[in-house]
This record gives sequence, structure tokens and C-alpha cells, in this order.
Amino acid sequence: MAGVGLSQLLLLDRFGLSPIPQRAARAAGSGPTKLLTLFVPGGWMPVYLFCPFGKGEIQKALPAPMEALTEPAYYDPAQISNLDGTGDADATSPVQRIRVARMWDADALAQGKPDPRATSSLTGMPTTPHGYAWDHHRLWENSMVVHGVDMGTNSHASGVISAMCGAPGAEYRAPGMHSVVANALFEKYKDSRPLPAVSIGQAPISNPLDLGAVAAPTVLPSLGALETLLSERHDGAWANLRERMVRRQETFDGKRLDAIATTEIDEYVLRQIRAQKGKSSPGTDAFLRSMHDGYQGVSKLLVRDVMSMLEKVHGVENTPVPFWAEDGTHFGTAIGADEQDPGGTWSETFDLTLKLLKSDVASAISVYCPGLNGFYYDTHGAADGVHFAKLRPVFDVIGRFLGEMKATPGPNGGTLLDDTLVVIMSEFARTWPHATEHWPTTSVVLAGGGIQTNRMLGGYDVSGNGNGLTGNALGYFGKPLDLIDEGGDPQNRIPRSGDIAQTVYKILGIDGVFIPGGSGEILGIRSGT
Repeated sequence: MAGVGLSQLLLLDRFGLSPIPQRAARAAGSGPTKLLTLFVPGGWMPVYLFCPFGKGEIQKALPAPMEALTEPAYYDPAQISNLDGTGDADATSPVQRIRVARMWDADALAQGKPDPRATSSLTGMPTTPHGYAWDHHRLWENSMVVHGVDMGTNSHASGVISAMCGAPGAEYRAPGMHSVVANALFEKYKDSRPLPAVSIGQAPISNPLDLGAVAAPTVLPSLGALETLLSERHDGAWANLRERMVRRQETFDGKRLDAIATTEIDEYVLRQIRAQKGKSSPGTDAFLRSMHDGYQGVSKLLVRDVMSMLEKVHGVENTPVPFWAEDGTHFGTAIGADEQDPGGTWSETFDLTLKLLKSDVASAISVYCPGLNGFYYDTHGAADGVHFAKLRPVFDVIGRFLGEMKATPGPNGGTLLDDTLVVIMSEFARTWPHATEHWPTTSVVLAGGGIQTNRMLGGYDVSGNGNGLTGNALGYFGKPLDLIDEGGDPQNRIPRSGDIAQTVYKILGIDGVFIPGGSGEILGIRSGT
């Protein structure tokens, strides 16, 4: 019974009956009402797309342009420009416009039929649509980048935890961001968002710790899994288990409640759980109470039939450029034969994500974004340029995904992207210049509502020879940024993962979240700071 009860507790206790208190969420205004994280696994190099370096620093921090996997890798200082096409693109101030390497032939890409071996007049190298989606959908209007974030670890497992909750370590010492957001927003949305937190496929799973079952993510391997988990239509799972009767209910303590439709199994389990009250410790009773309340919520959730809700909305439907290409190409530009992937890496995952967002059934969603053919970016011993070439299609596809969100009307006016805070991240970066070893300082990209856009904050101190680790494990410290710590005091220091998490909470209107190790809101990210 306990095993079945825990499963129901984690999936179905969404109805405000948990004894765990909710963290406070401020009244919603015009800011985002959902959190979406896109996690690039294995350690990434976001500076390959969003360049924080001055023109002289590029030559020091990155290898010279070359070719890798039949594609151009790295960039020349002359290719760097502001994504919006305006102003001086050199890194001369703490707050910069979003800066990219324009490695594409814009006219050819706009026609959808570029020559994949066209040569750049700047470098003599072949062109590539590296970052073109961000230009095509004018995503500087909706995004910003924080460079030089210290994750506090160069271990994969600890880095994932650090990215998810803001406190590095071998295990969670603070609830994950998705759990905090789901818990805080539950009081406002209740039954209208029957899946408060969701982890799709292999995405990191947010640990709720003491926040209760409402903050525990529902893990969805695929859209088809919903039919088994949250819809009674699937005979293999629900045959002979659908018969319900309206019955008067009791709380865990025996107080009378309104009637709901339950099955005989529900009633049996509820009676058995109530019978265990007082037989062990107060902690066990608290757990049993949550399990009991979860079972009372099961009928409400199943009656909602989330599967039917999602089937009423389309995933990709608004963007003029195909989201992924069926012939293994991207924006019409060919990739290497060994890299051809006709939508299989991202299509189902992103389609399900868009359905969840557009149907407004979830408050926090965690998504896994590997490379083509499920590539994991742990590129130890890889040849120069491989990491760069492997990241390029991920940047492009994420840009197209955000473009679809931007083209979709939002539930409160504006767009779906306005209604969502998107955090694009990895567990750490790779060591420079060749992206082969782990390095705990990284960058985080934010997009959507509630943020100041078309800016990059922070950077990397490349004035020395790296931080002096042994062998070729060289990297660079981040540059200090202005923050307001949890006590309300101003600070100027290198940003940490906890600061990213705390800033995310502030953007979503959530106050009073404690993160071990200290944290603060990074100024210049949230609108109005």
C-alpha cells in the first residue's frame, strides 16, 4: 500500500490539502506565470553563440577559425556584431547588447535555399546558420544572457543539482526551481493547472524536499505516457477500474467532507491509511496525511482527462520556417551525413512541451535538450571544433522553439513567450580553448517575460592564463556583478548558481526562498532593476 500511495502522492496531490505550508507568491501582474528550463546536458559553451569577449579577447580565448565535421568552427573578430544589427559590438561596458558571430549568408537563408558551401567574404570559410534562428525571430527582443556564473562544482551530478536548485552538492539541499515555482503558484491556479511541475523525458527532476506532493514533478517520458498516467481511456491500465460512485468523504482526521466520485480501490486505500493514524510518529502521520489527501484528489484529476486537453492544441503551428527539417537539414543548410537527424531528437519533446505550455496545464516544466542523435556534450578528448559544431544545431532549434512561442498568442495578452520565463542552462561549461574538460564557470540564457532584454551581463576575465588547474584544464573566472542579497544589502561579486535561482524566483514574483550558501538577486535582469 505504501508504494502505491507514494506514487499517487507524487502524481496526484494537487488540491491544497498538504500540511506543508506554501511559500508566498506576490500577486501576478504583467510578468510571466510559468517557468520553463531547457537543459543542455554534459557541459556547454554558450560563448560560442553569445560572445562576451572584446575583439582582442577573442583571439586569446578561442582558437582560430577552422572546419570541424564539415562545418565552420570558431569565429573571427570581424564576424562579431550586435544581434539587433546596431551599435558598436566591442565589449566596452558591463552591460552589452547581445552579441553574436554572424556566420551565415542572410539573403540566402531568408530564401530557404542557401548553398551549404557558400564562402564568407570575411573569413574565406564556409557559411553556417550558426545562431540564425535568433536573428530570424528577432529574439534579442525577448532574451538576455548572464556570463561568468560560478556553479560551485565541476562534477556532472553536483552541477545538475546546482543548476536546478542553486546549491551545489552531491544531493539537494534546497528544493529545485520547478518545485518552488509549482508550490508557490499552486494557490493561485489550483485545479486549472492539474500538472503543476513536469519533467519531460530525460530532463532533470526537481527535488521538492519538504514542499509536499504538489511540488513533486510528474515525469512524462512522452505524450503517449499521459494516456496511461492521467487518462482513463487506456484499457490496458484502467480496464475494470473506471467504475465510480459518489461517496461522502472524510479528512485524515475523520472530519466530514463533500462527496466525490471514487472507486472501490480508492475507498479501500483511504480507509486503510486512516486506520494507521497514531500508530507511529508524528512524521509518519504527516506522510500518511499527504498520501490520504492525494488519493482523495485522484478522481478530480482523472476526470479532467489531461490527455484530451492536450489533444485540443497544436504544438508547432505558427512559425513560417519549419521547426525541424525532414531531410536532415537545418534552414536548408546541409549538415554532415553522420549528423542527419530528421526531427527525431527534438520533435516529440518540443511538441509535447508546446502542448503543455499552450494548454496552460503546468506552472513549471523541465526539458532535456541534447545534440543531434541525442549527443551528450561531455566532449573529453574530442578534436578541436567538435563541441562548437555539435552545439550549433541545438542553438538553432532552441531559437526556433522560442520563435514558435513568440508567434503564439498568450493567455493574458501578449505572447506565450511573454507568459513564460525560459531558462537555458547546463551543469557547467567546458575548459577553454578546446572544450574538453569540466569548468565550473558558465553562462545562463534567459528569455520570455519579466526580464530586461537585448543585454548581456557579466563576462570572463581572460587577462591572465586561466585559473591554473593542472594539465590543459584552463578556464576563467567570471566578472563581478551587482546584487541585492537575501538580507537586502547590496553586493558586488562573481554571480553564483544560487543567484540565478533567486533571480528566477523574483521574476516570477516569489519571495522568501532560502538557498544554502547565500544568494541574491542579480540586478539588471528583472524588469525594473
